[in-house]
Amino acid sequence: MELFLKTISELLDSLYFEIISPVFVVLGRGLDLLLIQPLQLLQVPVILQIMCVAMLTTLFSLTLRRLVKVEEKDAVFKTAFARKKAAQDDLKLISDWRSRETFAKTIDQDIDQDFNSYLAGRFARHGIVYLLPIFLSLFWLENSPLPSGILFYLPENRFGMEGIYPQFIFLMTYCGVLFTFFRLRRKKLPVSG
Repeated sequence: MELFLKTISELLDSLYFEIISPVFVVLGRGLDLLLIQPLQLLQVPVILQIMCVAMLTTLFSLTLRRLVKVEEKDAVFKTAFARKKAAQDDLKLISDWRSRETFAKTIDQDIDQDFNSYLAGRFARHGIVYLLPIFLSLFWLENSPLPSGILFYLPENRFGMEGIYPQFIFLMTYCGVLFTFFRLRRKKLPVSG
C-alpha cells in the first residue's frame, strides 16, 4: 500500500511540476504582457489595475456561467420538482390510506434524492463559475509584477487592520460588479407572478 501511495504521489508531483505549473507560468506571463504591462505603461494606479483584473475576472465568471448553463439547469430542476410536488396532490384520490402513504413516502424519497443531486450539482457548478476564477486570478496576482503587500496603511483602529491589501480590493470589486450585474439584470427582466 505504501508503495502504491508513493507511486501515485510521484505521478501527481511530476504531472504538476512538468505540465500544470509550466502552463500556468506561461499563461501568467502572457496575462502580464497583455494586461498589467500596458496598464503600467499608462501609469494607471495599482488599485485601478487590480480593479481592472477583478472586472475581467467577473466577466470571465459570467461567461463560464453561460457556458455551464447554470440557469437552464436550475429551470429544468424547478420544472421537474413542481411536477413531482403536483403528483403528491394526486395522492388524495387514492382511497386506501396504506397505499396512499406508501406512494407518498416513495415520492418524498424521490424528491429528496433529486434535490440532493441538484444541490451537489449546483455547488459544483457555482464552484467552477465563481470560486475557480477567483482562486486562479488571486494566484496570478500574487505572482504578477503588482505589489502583493499592503497598498496603503490605515490609521490605527480597533479591528487591528493595518492596511488595505490587493486581495481585498480584488474581492470587493469582483463582488461589487457581480452584484451590480445581477441587480441590473433583475430590473430588466419582466416580473412574472
